[in-house]
Amino acid sequence: MDVKIILWDIDGTLVRSNGGRVAVNAFLRALCLSCQLEHELPYPYDSAGKTDPQIALEILAAASIAESRASQALEAFAEHYLMELKRQQQALITDLRVLPGVSEILEVLTQRGIVQSLLTGNLEPVARFKLACAGIEQYLDFDLGAYGSDNADRSRLVPIVRQRLQRRLGPDASQADIVVVGDTPRDIACARAGGARAVAVATGNFTKHELEAHRPDVLLDDLTDTHAVVEALLQYSSSLESRQAPIV
Repeated sequence: MDVKIILWDIDGTLVRSNGGRVAVNAFLRALCLSCQLEHELPYPYDSAGKTDPQIALEILAAASIAESRASQALEAFAEHYLMELKRQQQALITDLRVLPGVSEILEVLTQRGIVQSLLTGNLEPVARFKLACAGIEQYLDFDLGAYGSDNADRSRLVPIVRQRLQRRLGPDASQADIVVVGDTPRDIACARAGGARAVAVATGNFTKHELEAHRPDVLLDDLTDTHAVVEALLQYSSSLESRQAPIV
Protein backbone atom coordinates (compact mmCIF):
# COMPACT_ATOMS: atom_id res chain seq x y z
CA MET A 1 0.00 0.00 0.00
CA ASP A 2 1.47 3.35 -1.07
CA VAL A 3 0.40 5.97 1.43
CA LYS A 4 1.43 9.61 1.25
CA ILE A 5 0.37 12.30 3.67
CA ILE A 6 1.27 15.98 3.74
CA LEU A 7 1.48 17.46 7.25
CA TRP A 8 1.22 21.24 7.43
CA ASP A 9 2.41 23.54 10.16
CA ILE A 10 -0.06 26.36 10.81
CA ASP A 11 1.46 29.63 12.01
CA GLY A 12 3.92 31.06 9.51
CA THR A 13 3.20 28.29 6.99
CA LEU A 14 -0.52 28.29 6.24
CA VAL A 15 -1.51 31.54 7.96
CA ARG A 16 -0.01 34.63 9.55
CA SER A 17 -1.30 37.45 11.67
CA ASN A 18 -2.10 40.74 9.96
CA GLY A 19 -0.28 42.47 12.79
CA GLY A 20 -2.73 42.03 15.63
CA ARG A 21 -2.09 40.07 18.80
CA VAL A 22 -5.44 38.34 19.11
CA ALA A 23 -4.09 34.81 19.57
CA VAL A 24 -1.16 35.95 21.74
CA ASN A 25 -3.42 37.99 24.03
CA ALA A 26 -5.87 35.07 24.28
CA PHE A 27 -2.95 32.75 25.14
CA LEU A 28 -1.70 35.01 27.92
CA ARG A 29 -5.17 35.66 29.27
CA ALA A 30 -5.81 31.91 29.39
CA LEU A 31 -2.59 31.37 31.37
CA CYS A 32 -3.57 34.03 33.87
CA LEU A 33 -6.99 32.49 34.30
CA SER A 34 -5.66 28.94 34.66
CA CYS A 35 -3.17 29.99 37.35
CA GLN A 36 -5.42 32.63 38.91
CA LEU A 37 -2.84 35.34 38.29
CA GLU A 38 -3.71 39.01 38.36
CA HIS A 39 -0.48 40.39 36.86
CA GLU A 40 0.40 40.37 33.16
CA LEU A 41 2.69 37.73 31.73
CA PRO A 42 5.36 38.30 29.05
CA TYR A 43 5.24 36.35 25.80
CA PRO A 44 8.61 34.83 24.81
CA TYR A 45 10.31 36.11 21.68
CA ASP A 46 11.65 32.68 20.72
CA SER A 47 8.37 30.78 20.40
CA ALA A 48 8.52 29.82 16.70
CA GLY A 49 8.10 26.08 16.22
CA LYS A 50 7.46 25.35 19.89
CA THR A 51 4.32 23.62 21.12
CA ASP A 52 1.67 25.53 23.05
CA PRO A 53 2.26 23.52 26.25
CA GLN A 54 6.01 24.12 25.96
CA ILE A 55 5.48 27.87 25.54
CA ALA A 56 3.00 27.94 28.42
CA LEU A 57 5.39 26.15 30.79
CA GLU A 58 8.27 28.45 29.80
CA ILE A 59 6.18 31.56 30.43
CA LEU A 60 5.06 30.29 33.82
CA ALA A 61 8.61 29.29 34.76
CA ALA A 62 9.80 32.80 33.87
CA ALA A 63 7.06 34.14 36.14
CA SER A 64 8.39 31.96 38.99
CA ILE A 65 5.38 29.66 39.00
CA ALA A 66 6.32 26.30 40.53
CA GLU A 67 6.65 23.49 37.99
CA SER A 68 4.05 21.33 39.74
CA ARG A 69 1.52 24.16 39.78
CA ALA A 70 2.23 25.02 36.15
CA SER A 71 1.78 21.41 35.01
CA GLN A 72 -1.52 21.15 36.85
CA ALA A 73 -2.71 24.34 35.17
CA LEU A 74 -2.24 23.05 31.61
CA GLU A 75 -5.62 21.33 31.33
CA ALA A 76 -7.46 24.42 32.50
CA PHE A 77 -5.25 26.53 30.22
CA ALA A 78 -6.37 24.55 27.15
CA GLU A 79 -10.03 25.18 27.98
CA HIS A 80 -9.52 28.87 28.72
CA TYR A 81 -7.42 29.43 25.57
CA LEU A 82 -10.10 28.07 23.26
CA MET A 83 -12.76 29.99 25.18
CA GLU A 84 -10.80 33.23 24.83
CA LEU A 85 -10.31 32.70 21.09
CA LYS A 86 -14.01 32.03 20.63
CA ARG A 87 -14.82 35.16 22.60
CA GLN A 88 -12.68 37.13 20.15
CA GLN A 89 -13.68 35.17 17.06
CA GLN A 90 -14.47 38.13 14.82
CA ALA A 91 -11.21 39.85 15.72
CA LEU A 92 -9.34 36.61 15.01
CA ILE A 93 -11.00 36.23 11.61
CA THR A 94 -9.92 39.77 10.77
CA ASP A 95 -6.40 39.21 12.04
CA LEU A 96 -5.65 35.88 10.34
CA ARG A 97 -4.30 35.98 6.81
CA VAL A 98 -4.05 32.87 4.66
CA LEU A 99 -0.63 33.08 3.05
CA PRO A 100 -0.38 33.51 -0.73
CA GLY A 101 -0.71 30.27 -2.68
CA VAL A 102 -1.95 28.20 0.25
CA SER A 103 -5.58 27.83 -0.82
CA GLU A 104 -4.59 26.90 -4.37
CA ILE A 105 -2.13 24.24 -3.23
CA LEU A 106 -4.54 22.72 -0.73
CA GLU A 107 -7.19 22.55 -3.45
CA VAL A 108 -4.89 20.92 -6.02
CA LEU A 109 -3.64 18.32 -3.55
CA THR A 110 -7.22 17.55 -2.53
CA GLN A 111 -8.22 17.08 -6.16
CA ARG A 112 -5.32 14.65 -6.59
CA GLY A 113 -6.53 12.61 -3.64
CA ILE A 114 -3.58 13.42 -1.38
CA VAL A 115 -4.32 13.19 2.32
CA GLN A 116 -3.46 16.41 4.14
CA SER A 117 -3.38 17.01 7.86
CA LEU A 118 -1.46 19.01 10.43
CA LEU A 119 1.70 18.73 12.45
CA THR A 120 1.59 21.75 14.69
CA GLY A 121 2.43 22.98 18.14
CA ASN A 122 -1.11 24.29 18.46
CA LEU A 123 -3.51 22.45 20.72
CA GLU A 124 -5.88 20.39 18.55
CA PRO A 125 -9.08 22.34 19.36
CA VAL A 126 -7.22 25.60 18.75
CA ALA A 127 -5.85 24.33 15.43
CA ARG A 128 -9.33 23.38 14.29
CA PHE A 129 -10.77 26.73 15.37
CA LYS A 130 -8.00 28.83 13.79
CA LEU A 131 -8.29 27.14 10.41
CA ALA A 132 -12.09 27.35 10.49
CA CYS A 133 -11.68 31.08 11.08
CA ALA A 134 -9.22 31.21 8.17
CA GLY A 135 -11.65 29.30 5.94
CA ILE A 136 -9.37 26.43 4.92
CA GLU A 137 -10.42 23.68 7.33
CA GLN A 138 -12.24 21.70 4.60
CA TYR A 139 -8.96 20.52 3.06
CA LEU A 140 -7.56 18.86 6.17
CA ASP A 141 -8.11 15.51 7.84
CA PHE A 142 -7.69 16.71 11.41
CA ASP A 143 -8.06 13.25 12.94
CA LEU A 144 -4.78 12.06 11.40
CA GLY A 145 -2.72 15.02 12.56
CA ALA A 146 -0.51 15.53 15.58
CA TYR A 147 -0.68 18.51 17.91
CA GLY A 148 0.89 20.18 20.90
CA SER A 149 -1.92 18.66 22.94
CA ASP A 150 -0.61 15.20 22.00
CA ASN A 151 2.89 15.87 23.27
CA ALA A 152 4.72 18.99 24.37
CA ASP A 153 7.85 17.68 22.62
CA ARG A 154 7.46 18.41 18.90
CA SER A 155 10.03 15.75 17.98
CA ARG A 156 7.56 13.07 19.14
CA LEU A 157 4.69 14.12 16.87
CA VAL A 158 5.48 12.29 13.59
CA PRO A 159 5.26 8.84 15.26
CA ILE A 160 1.81 9.82 16.54
CA VAL A 161 0.69 10.41 12.95
CA ARG A 162 2.07 7.00 11.96
CA GLN A 163 0.08 5.37 14.75
CA ARG A 164 -3.09 7.09 13.63
CA LEU A 165 -2.50 6.07 10.03
CA GLN A 166 -2.03 2.46 11.11
CA ARG A 167 -5.22 2.47 13.13
CA ARG A 168 -7.16 3.71 10.13
CA LEU A 169 -5.43 1.93 7.25
CA GLY A 170 -3.72 -1.09 8.80
CA PRO A 171 -0.11 -2.06 9.52
CA ASP A 172 1.14 -1.30 6.00
CA ALA A 173 0.61 2.38 6.72
CA SER A 174 3.60 2.30 9.07
CA GLN A 175 5.75 2.79 5.96
CA ALA A 176 3.78 5.81 4.77
CA ASP A 177 5.62 8.58 2.95
CA ILE A 178 5.16 11.50 5.35
CA VAL A 179 6.06 15.04 4.30
CA VAL A 180 6.26 17.76 6.95
CA VAL A 181 5.92 21.34 5.69
CA GLY A 182 6.93 24.14 8.03
CA ASP A 183 8.69 27.47 8.37
CA THR A 184 11.09 26.91 11.29
CA PRO A 185 14.18 24.83 12.06
CA ARG A 186 12.07 23.01 14.66
CA ASP A 187 9.77 21.78 11.87
CA ILE A 188 12.79 20.38 10.05
CA ALA A 189 14.14 18.73 13.20
CA CYS A 190 10.73 17.26 13.94
CA ALA A 191 10.55 15.68 10.49
CA ARG A 192 14.05 14.26 10.89
CA ALA A 193 13.25 12.78 14.30
CA GLY A 194 10.20 11.00 12.89
CA GLY A 195 11.75 9.72 9.66
CA ALA A 196 9.66 12.07 7.53
CA ARG A 197 10.74 14.33 4.68
CA ALA A 198 11.18 17.99 5.56
CA VAL A 199 9.95 20.78 3.32
CA ALA A 200 10.89 24.22 4.61
CA VAL A 201 9.23 27.42 3.44
CA ALA A 202 10.60 30.89 4.20
CA THR A 203 7.24 32.51 4.95
CA GLY A 204 7.70 32.80 8.70
CA ASN A 205 10.32 34.43 10.88
CA PHE A 206 13.30 32.60 9.37
CA THR A 207 15.04 33.53 6.15
CA LYS A 208 15.76 31.07 3.39
CA HIS A 209 19.44 31.19 4.29
CA GLU A 210 18.72 30.41 7.94
CA LEU A 211 16.51 27.46 6.99
CA GLU A 212 19.04 26.14 4.46
CA ALA A 213 21.58 25.70 7.27
CA HIS A 214 19.30 22.99 8.72
CA ARG A 215 19.35 21.02 5.44
CA PRO A 216 15.68 20.39 4.66
CA ASP A 217 14.89 18.03 1.79
CA VAL A 218 13.18 20.85 -0.10
CA LEU A 219 13.52 24.59 0.49
CA LEU A 220 10.91 27.02 -0.84
CA ASP A 221 10.78 30.80 -0.95
CA ASP A 222 7.02 30.69 -0.52
CA LEU A 223 3.96 28.77 -1.77
CA THR A 224 2.92 31.03 -4.63
CA ASP A 225 4.08 28.85 -7.55
CA THR A 226 1.37 26.20 -7.29
CA HIS A 227 2.76 23.84 -9.92
CA ALA A 228 6.35 23.93 -8.64
CA VAL A 229 5.31 23.48 -5.00
CA VAL A 230 2.92 20.61 -5.71
CA GLU A 231 5.56 18.84 -7.79
CA ALA A 232 8.12 19.33 -5.02
CA LEU A 233 5.74 17.89 -2.45
CA LEU A 234 4.68 14.90 -4.52
CA GLN A 235 7.65 13.95 -6.67
CA TYR A 236 10.78 14.81 -4.80
CA SER A 237 12.33 11.89 -2.91
CA SER A 238 15.59 11.66 -1.07
CA SER A 239 17.58 9.09 0.80
CA LEU A 240 18.13 9.76 4.48
CA GLU A 241 21.84 10.04 3.69
CA SER A 242 21.41 12.89 1.17
CA ARG A 243 20.45 16.27 2.55
CA GLN A 244 21.28 18.68 -0.30
CA ALA A 245 18.00 20.56 -0.50
CA PRO A 246 16.64 21.48 -3.93
CA ILE A 247 15.73 25.15 -3.88
CA VAL A 248 12.40 25.99 -5.50
